[in-house]
Amino acid sequence: MTILVGYPTKRRARAVLELAGMLARSRGTNVVVCTAIRDPRIPGTRRDDPKFTTYVDELADTALAQAREDMPGDVDVQFVRVDARSVSASLIQAAEKYRARLIVVGSAMGRIEEVTVSSVADRMLHSSPIPVAVATRGFRAMDAKVRRVTLAFASGEDTAVHVAAAEELAARYGAELRLASFAVNLNHAEAFRVAVKGPSGKQMWENIIRREVEMAVQADRATSDRNPQLVIGHGHNWAEALDDIDWGLGDLLVVGSSVSGPLARVFVGSRASKIIRHSPVPVIALPRGAVDSLASE
Repeated sequence: MTILVGYPTKRRARAVLELAGMLARSRGTNVVVCTAIRDPRIPGTRRDDPKFTTYVDELADTALAQAREDMPGDVDVQFVRVDARSVSASLIQAAEKYRARLIVVGSAMGRIEEVTVSSVADRMLHSSPIPVAVATRGFRAMDAKVRRVTLAFASGEDTAVHVAAAEELAARYGAELRLASFAVNLNHAEAFRVAVKGPSGKQMWENIIRREVEMAVQADRATSDRNPQLVIGHGHNWAEALDDIDWGLGDLLVVGSSVSGPLARVFVGSRASKIIRHSPVPVIALPRGAVDSLASE
């Protein structure tokens, strides 16, 4: 398996390299660090203009030199450049060229130890044909491997498939498996929509989640043998709910694509998007096709 890293220009991005290093270290796989040079389409400037060529060459050379300096030294890595008008499209094309099975991108400027979805990451989370991992800002692996895979569990008809896929992913990384659900206080409109009434609504919801988790776990033999822990985070908002459960070095949060999205690509729904944007640990988003493939193994 090859991991493709989308490395930005014009700024240092050690966190994305640290995440790629941790993932590669856990599976013994190689890494391709790719910097995508986007044509700025400067009015009056042609692509064969020597000044333009010098400018983009310097961008790429500076970015890749910084990546070489910051990349963990215990993984097999190569550094490449691609030129395209769309950064996200160029990363997908590079993933196809190098037969990557995972694309890793970093966070935009924002709070340390949180995922801040950049414009490139946002497009990848709605269009990538392979899984996408997003590093939290300032992430440092400290030479660690993946220790625990936590699936963001949601009630629905495809829960068993997502649980089985998360189990296979945890097995590949040699990690523990945990299931997590998040109870965020509902506003009046949301409460009406899901027919939650009275103070017992939260307990009713928890009972439903626990029953569905039990059924999903029992539906897959490998997961049943693991008997994964279920944790529920409570909060007045998504940040509080995510922070209500324990996280540590080597944790990964996994979210599945929306069932309403295309089969062959990542498509993050509104709930998963909120979880990703408030996650204190790196996140892997799985396309529906990847979920089905993992679950069948």
